[in-house]
Amino acid sequence: MEIKVSTLSENTALHGYIGEYGLSLFVEADGKRILFDTGLSFSAYHNAQIMGIDLTSIDCIVLSHGHLDHTGGLAETLHRIGRETEVIAHPDVFEPRYALRDGQTQERFIGMPCSKEELENHGARFTLSKEPVHITRYIMTTGEIPMLTEYEKVESNLLVKAGEKFTPDKIADDLSLIINTEFGLVVFTGCGHRGIVNILNHARKLTASNSIYAVIGGIHLFRASEERIQMTIAEFRTRGVNKLGVCHCTGFYASAKIAEAFPKEFFLNNAGNHFALP
Repeated sequence: MEIKVSTLSENTALHGYIGEYGLSLFVEADGKRILFDTGLSFSAYHNAQIMGIDLTSIDCIVLSHGHLDHTGGLAETLHRIGRETEVIAHPDVFEPRYALRDGQTQERFIGMPCSKEELENHGARFTLSKEPVHITRYIMTTGEIPMLTEYEKVESNLLVKAGEKFTPDKIADDLSLIINTEFGLVVFTGCGHRGIVNILNHARKLTASNSIYAVIGGIHLFRASEERIQMTIAEFRTRGVNKLGVCHCTGFYASAKIAEAFPKEFFLNNAGNHFALP
């Protein structure tokens, strides 16, 4: 199986493209065209036009989780598609999300900018499931990720609001996309808030495959401890990962450490990137 990946939106961009904090990937595999996340605003659609990608041809949209930088472009994308489109996500994707940044005293809204009803009016047909969703025999979402490692934690400054009360956000809706190929698993992550090692272990369990060929996307290590970064690197090494196209929330320091450990496997996955696997 050949997998084609086009990075439509990411914090940084190749010449001629727009960089915007967030993520959106266009994935072609097993006869399907899948949009994985939609970026923060208009960058995904804008860059798709430059790359010659017709988003009206997509079969479905998968949302990794309900943060603004992964869902902010959804309404515009649906409007541009102009027809009913399946949107696969976890039921908690519409939770009211907030963040309290270092040095700030006011929580800032970072959740889905549109309601379910508004998005349905734009053509969204939601498939909301805590369990894995099979798109084809070989392509599936992870569903909810069990948190089993001791060193992978959701950041304490991420919150949900119920009434006037803020509580820690477990980000239960954090999910990834798996493609099970003859050369190993290809795992696409949005932010991987629940831990990339937890994600990879869950992907292996779901598919009964021990081989991880590629990890593409954000893996949320920009505030991680040195111990967590090193244990993540050790897991990549144990699994024999061949391609590491990390980006977005991975962070410069963690990315540099991963690049140092995997000089042949690592690449920066900027907006405008287009590549095929294997």
